[in-house]
Amino acid sequence: MILPFFPDLAITAVGALAKGNGCVPDQKEICRIAGVNVSDVLSGLVTVTVLIGTVFVLGLAAVWLVACYWVIGRGWVGPAARFCFALSATAIFALLPYLAPVIAVAPLANANCRPNEGGGSCLIFGGDVSTAHHTVILPWLVLPGVPIALATAAVYAIVLAIIKYRRARESRQPVQSS
Repeated sequence: MILPFFPDLAITAVGALAKGNGCVPDQKEICRIAGVNVSDVLSGLVTVTVLIGTVFVLGLAAVWLVACYWVIGRGWVGPAARFCFALSATAIFALLPYLAPVIAVAPLANANCRPNEGGGSCLIFGGDVSTAHHTVILPWLVLPGVPIALATAAVYAIVLAIIKYRRARESRQPVQSS
């Protein structure tokens, strides 16, 4: 369930690692850790997280939710636990793919980089991370993302109800002898 959020977590981890090595987000010189340009790593991670958010609103959220529902159905026997986990997964995938990138990039904003819809230069840890501007557009995708997640949950609930009804009906039918 957390796989789509690895890039967001990685942005947070890279930022913390850079700060732990004495770099600051608004510095002018390139921050390098073990010879690796931190800004380049961040730019790539931000690109991936924006791509994930965009692809999720195009339908991957529904596919991912169905996979989560399947795992939940296989992993928990009690209907209350299944319902709670399915409801949690629905809420997570209705919001997080679109909000997590903003949350991950926000602590890195500085005088040289204020992510906005207009774009422009964005210097974080001394290098250009202009992809950070794309993260501020993603929260708008919550508007279609929530209905997609809710519709997926509704279809899942209907399918489960049909399966339960059929199983109950089959268990009530008399066994025919030959």
